[in-house]
Amino acid sequence: MAHPYRLIPKRDRKPAGTSPGTLIAPDKACRTTMTVMTYSKETVAENVITTLDDIAALPREDNIVWINVCGLGNTDLIAGIGEIFSLHPLALEDVLNVHHRPKAEDYENDVFIVTRMVGLKHNRLDLEQVSIFLGNGFVISFQERPGDCLEPVRERIRKGRQRIRFMQADYLAYALLDAIIDGYFPVLEHYSDKLTSLENEVVANPDQKVVAATHEIKRDLQILRHGIWPLREALNKLSYDMPLVHDSTRPFFRDCHDHVIQIVDILETFHERAASLTDLYLSSLSNKMNEIMKVLTIIATIFIPLSFIAGLYGMNFNPAASPYNMPELSWYLGYPFALFLMLVVAVGFVLHFWRKGWIGTKNH
Repeated sequence: MAHPYRLIPKRDRKPAGTSPGTLIAPDKACRTTMTVMTYSKETVAENVITTLDDIAALPREDNIVWINVCGLGNTDLIAGIGEIFSLHPLALEDVLNVHHRPKAEDYENDVFIVTRMVGLKHNRLDLEQVSIFLGNGFVISFQERPGDCLEPVRERIRKGRQRIRFMQADYLAYALLDAIIDGYFPVLEHYSDKLTSLENEVVANPDQKVVAATHEIKRDLQILRHGIWPLREALNKLSYDMPLVHDSTRPFFRDCHDHVIQIVDILETFHERAASLTDLYLSSLSNKMNEIMKVLTIIATIFIPLSFIAGLYGMNFNPAASPYNMPELSWYLGYPFALFLMLVVAVGFVLHFWRKGWIGTKNH
């Protein structure tokens, strides 16, 4: 199964010399659908919209408008949204560049934010680019495909007496970013459990499969790091430099910044754990080989003197030629004596090894 995300993606590129701001849908882009939430302190309305006329007719005066565009297949519709809200064409181009680096840019009429939403799909890492436009009284979010972690934000808007209903559009943008960042923590817990399981397995049963699983985790952690690391700079800009962000909202963006720092620290720790797993595997493999070599050495050490005794008694001497030519060959108990001698030597070596603690458990 192919990995759902690449650090250096293979994708169709625009022909050389194409005009900046040209909108080209990503490969295999989903069909475009739109939902809108319009709310104020007293009211909230939620609808599915299908045409640009529906967008133009939205009641924007004294309301906060959140348009969520799901799927990037309809470039004409996306371009039309850009015309209605005076979005910069270069920013719209970046919306369709679904492998863009997370960032925050201040344009004349709006703030453009790119981030990555992370999740697990069939226990595999799944990343998706989310682009957010923050303007005066509106927020427009673009995501690649259906399904997101933004439902808690929608619920907060639906409920009355919530902070989000009394704040400006910049707070809504913060809420979206906060929900996306919080989505990293369940994924980190998943990888923490996988690392713990691999650590236990590599000690109990060092196997080549553990190495392959470790490399896959290291790759996923690297992808997560590339998805979250640049967001620190973006949130720092939102906390201090953006005119569309009110002073009352800046502390919330700084809180998001702290969460990102925490995620980065966790990823660094996980990366170190994953790197140490390879060393632990090699160490466990070496210990296992040492145990095998120890057993073989003990067996060889015991049988070396036994082989010497058997070889000595196997020499072709004639006792009749001289009384010193192995007289025990003519002894009535010569054969039992040889076996007894071998047994005494073998038991003596075993007891010696046991007292040294090389085999069994040494008693003190």
